[in-house]
Amino acid sequence: MNTIVLWELKRRRTALVWWTIGSIVMMVTIIALYPSIRDQAAQMNQVINQLPPELRGLKTGGSGTVDVGNPLEFLNSQLLYATMSMIWVILAITRGSNILGREEQTRTLELLLARPVSRTRLLTAKALALLLEFCVVSGITLVLLLCLAPLFDLHVATGTLALATIYTALFSLSFGYIAFALQAASAMTKRAATVAAVALGFGGYILASLSSLTDWLEVPAKFSPWHYFSPLTVLQGHLPHGLMVYLILVFIIGTLVAVAGFRHRDIE
Repeated sequence: MNTIVLWELKRRRTALVWWTIGSIVMMVTIIALYPSIRDQAAQMNQVINQLPPELRGLKTGGSGTVDVGNPLEFLNSQLLYATMSMIWVILAITRGSNILGREEQTRTLELLLARPVSRTRLLTAKALALLLEFCVVSGITLVLLLCLAPLFDLHVATGTLALATIYTALFSLSFGYIAFALQAASAMTKRAATVAAVALGFGGYILASLSSLTDWLEVPAKFSPWHYFSPLTVLQGHLPHGLMVYLILVFIIGTLVAVAGFRHRDIE
């Protein structure tokens, strides 16, 4: 199993480097803007808070209003809620969909199963590779964020900022794990894996952001994980219980569905 994990990481090393660089560049670009934004916070707050409700939700990190001069609200609205989470969601869905799917398309999955390794161990190795790839990108970004934030006057407790970033990373990874579980579960679900993960990841973001626009969107929005995603709550020292329940369910149910399905389904 370790051989499969290492082989997966080795063949993905170039992509990992570029994903890590992209994540870091985006993070540094945003936090470097904070000093100048803070000096013009009053004007920027007025502009953002006067936007139509359907646009304001996309700019305020899910909040009704925002104060970009506040380090916590700046990190929430400009970095963690949309920008960083979106980059990581794209990474997670891409890898979650392809780590099994591409191997099956190229027929290399059959070669792996011809080795003395069970389907469960192979699936576990693939899941570990997905997790490790994601940890490399998000972990390096986190370390640099903790080091660089004080240099740009973003004075936030190290533990709190680390927890909020890990919380964002787990939320983003959940969409990739959904794609991975659906790819593994059956021949039918694997065809819908990417579409389902994208619909939940990006469609859910739009739905949650627009839910304040009209009353009839409020109920559907509650079925979107984004409705419960609040990095600001973590930055303020609290733990959002709704999203924690979602994460636990995704990783437990996803694992059970993937293992049960992959052990018996045909390899196409």
